[in-house]
Amino acid sequence: MRMIFKININTEFEVNKLKDLKKLRKLMEVNKLDKPNFSKLARELGFDRRTVKNHYEGNFKKQLKKKGSMIDDYHGIVSSLLSTESLQIFYYKSHLYRYLQREHKLKCSRSNFNHYILKNKEFAEYFKPQKTSNSVKTETVFGKQAQFDWKEKLKITLSTGETVVINVGSLVLSASRFKVWNIHVSLDQTNLFDFLVNAFETLGGVPKEILIDNASTMMDKARTEYSKGKVNSRFQQFANDFGFTISPCIRSRPQTKAKVENPMRIIDEIMNYNGKMKDLSELCGKMKQITDEANSRICQATGLPPALVFKREKEHLLPLPNEKICSLYKSIFTKATVDINSLFKYEQKSYSVPSSLIGKNIDIQVIDKKLYVYYNKSLVTSHDIIEKRINYNKDHHLEIFEETFRNKTDDISDYADQHLRELERFNEQLSELT
Repeated sequence: MRMIFKININTEFEVNKLKDLKKLRKLMEVNKLDKPNFSKLARELGFDRRTVKNHYEGNFKKQLKKKGSMIDDYHGIVSSLLSTESLQIFYYKSHLYRYLQREHKLKCSRSNFNHYILKNKEFAEYFKPQKTSNSVKTETVFGKQAQFDWKEKLKITLSTGETVVINVGSLVLSASRFKVWNIHVSLDQTNLFDFLVNAFETLGGVPKEILIDNASTMMDKARTEYSKGKVNSRFQQFANDFGFTISPCIRSRPQTKAKVENPMRIIDEIMNYNGKMKDLSELCGKMKQITDEANSRICQATGLPPALVFKREKEHLLPLPNEKICSLYKSIFTKATVDINSLFKYEQKSYSVPSSLIGKNIDIQVIDKKLYVYYNKSLVTSHDIIEKRINYNKDHHLEIFEETFRNKTDDISDYADQHLRELERFNEQLSELT
């Protein structure tokens, strides 16, 4: 017995896009109709005749959707950071990679990130390869040697618009590659001794030998291929008091101090924050973070993090001398206490610090008519020594103002500016009387 099914087929079909041509072909074949006019379809769809025909007959390669990278989400951030308008400076791709990890929670491998930067012509142009010098690789036993140098005169703009010049002291243990980096405002011998003493205290001991360059604070006459040079007498006495020997490098041969010179590139990461930090305290905080990260990352030379190897090397360091000798070489500071107005006194003048230091004891160092304020050995802020009786840093003033008048006014910033202008006028009136 045969069953017959009667089917009504709608012969009207509208073609709006290339994908519709596949369905059109099936309808044409079912109804045993001739092929459509491809030229007419091409004009209506806005494509080449061959493209229309190939889609009708199914003779085309399916285009694979390009898979996006997770780093694509950071394209705008990277473009902004590397733009000529940005104050922030990134000397190496590794600096940018770690900055994005630290500040923007980037999560990808270093190799993927490098590939992403290099395939982008604009980004790759920002990072230019640097020439390197050949040198013989050397290693030293635990506790034998450390290498010292300054990262000099880094000019940094604070978010307030103020420009500061900082120097970063660097002491690197040659065996473990453990690093001590601290910001100082001067390269003079007082700051040199202060850095080294505090570095030794951080290490909990003294290396047997320190490799140095030929800076005038350490060498009266530079060492050359033909001369041993002459060590500065005060620096020699300092070395004698702490028990280490001095090993000057031959002038113009930086590869001799490669273990301290190479990590200098990491210190440059502080320039990533150019224009971003509001004061020296925040800058020192970032420097400490960069130091801790460098000591925690695996070192290519040892295959281990410096912080881990240091635990063993520490046992081989010379003991620190007594506290009397250590204090003799530390910078001379004046003690002060911060009052409830977030001010401290120096020579009958008042200067501000962050409000978090109210009631705390601080240390003041005077260099070239400038006050440098420290708390727990960290540089907090600085002030020019001037004749005004009350000297508020604008950010410190706004901070204490907000805490004093919290929830009492909506235009606290304007009110603070007005109050600061009144203080300035008061200072002027007092100066007119003297």
